[in-house]
Amino acid sequence: MRTDGIILKDIYEFEKVSSCKKPFLCCGKSFESTQEFEYLKSAFDLTVWDKIRPNPRFEDMLEAAELFKKENCDYMIGAGGGSPLDSAKMIKLLVTNDPKTALSEPMQDNDIGFFAIPTTSGTGSEATKYSVFYVNENVKYSVSNNAFLPDYVLLDEKFIKTVPPYQRRATCLDALSHAIESYWSVKSNYESREYAEKAIRLFVENKDGYISNEQQANRGMLLASYYAGKAINLTSTTSAHAMCYNITMNCSTAHGHSVAVCLAQIWKYMNEHNERVNDVLGREFVLKTLDELGVLLGGRNSADGAEVFSQLITEFELEQPKATPSQVKEFVKNVNTAKLLTNPTVLEERDVEEIYNRVFMINE
Repeated sequence: MRTDGIILKDIYEFEKVSSCKKPFLCCGKSFESTQEFEYLKSAFDLTVWDKIRPNPRFEDMLEAAELFKKENCDYMIGAGGGSPLDSAKMIKLLVTNDPKTALSEPMQDNDIGFFAIPTTSGTGSEATKYSVFYVNENVKYSVSNNAFLPDYVLLDEKFIKTVPPYQRRATCLDALSHAIESYWSVKSNYESREYAEKAIRLFVENKDGYISNEQQANRGMLLASYYAGKAINLTSTTSAHAMCYNITMNCSTAHGHSVAVCLAQIWKYMNEHNERVNDVLGREFVLKTLDELGVLLGGRNSADGAEVFSQLITEFELEQPKATPSQVKEFVKNVNTAKLLTNPTVLEERDVEEIYNRVFMINE
């Protein structure tokens, strides 16, 4: 079973450690303007798939898997943000698994190697066993498979330098949200909390320099994303991610933007309504956990932490998304309730609706 991918010092090391001859590159178009792309083209018989939509589609992955087989490729490389990396994971297994059962039955691993090159500091996909995508445009799937973990990872901050300002802010908030949700998850343990804490500290230390596009801070935020990915690889995410996908698909906001506005309101709501908890360790443990997160963000307690997080959205000039009351009703129906069960406090349908109303400033 795959565990941690080996982190390479540069792209050129890949040729030395892998035995591939005909790699399949699943990438965003921006990666094709890099020196690393030119190197891969010159060093290997490379097949390129760059038809990646912002929220990847299963239908596209099926087409890519057929191309992989047609070109007799022998290795998978994913380069980009979450969408190319999550796509690469699924394509890798669709090459040798039946597409008709890929969404209903566990897929079997194969001997196709996987090299992950993240070019944003947000998703942490290079460290997780998850692939998130959509079927028929609007049905979200999150598939978990240990075979999705890469053999090799390249963490190179030079890719972060060209990330546009809006995506730069949205993606780092996704990384921070991963760390926070993992830390407060009922599935958390010592190891996951260690990764999450490291990610939060790296975010706090590097946030200002990262927003200013400083090289060392870009490196720090890339590591924050990586460690946050390692944290959710152990715990998965919770309520903020359960609620955010409706916003991403319907409100024209990036994933990190959507999850941040949800988490901000969820945290405040949990500070107000924490009588019932999901965590078997009890209410006092949950309150202590929330206070610890507040301290990690530079505050004194959970209330401070929720406020600091909300202020990040304001500081980053991220607008509140818009939705109608009738849309909110539909959003509530579509929430992944399994992720609500890993939330530290109990959130029922009425709570989810109230949180959505706060996100969209309905009834204010």
